[in-house]
Amino acid sequence: MLIGQFNIARARWDLDDPWMKPFFDAVPPVNALAERTPGFVWRLEDDSEMMATHFAHEPRFTMTLSVWKDVASLRHFTWNTLHKKFRLKTHEWFEKMDEAYLAVWPIADDHRPTGAEAVEMLAELRRTGPTERVFGTEALMPEAVVGWRLQ
Repeated sequence: MLIGQFNIARARWDLDDPWMKPFFDAVPPVNALAERTPGFVWRLEDDSEMMATHFAHEPRFTMTLSVWKDVASLRHFTWNTLHKKFRLKTHEWFEKMDEAYLAVWPIADDHRPTGAEAVEMLAELRRTGPTERVFGTEALMPEAVVGWRLQ
């Protein structure tokens, strides 16, 4: 069993605005780092269809869809690599979201989630809150509660 991870963010400015350049300059090296991190399995490399299909009404949205071996691997990447530097600066580029913006859910070893599946899992998390079927940022916090089935 693997985990799928989907997150969205709404930029403070248009995506081509110079204020967003430091963030977008960091995306390729952070993605390359993710791909070298133990536990990384897959990520959606071309999100253009997903953005056009699911977020056309939100031109300032960005998203990431990836697959990891387990929650611990994703948590390690989030908080123990260069990614942490950018995660802690999120507020500089992105608006605070009042709803869940990150969904994590179990998937079969040979499965790669589709955009529709990822959007549905985030919508489910927003409707139900965290369950064993889908959970959010609490799974990635360094002090996450031990006992999640996927830890």
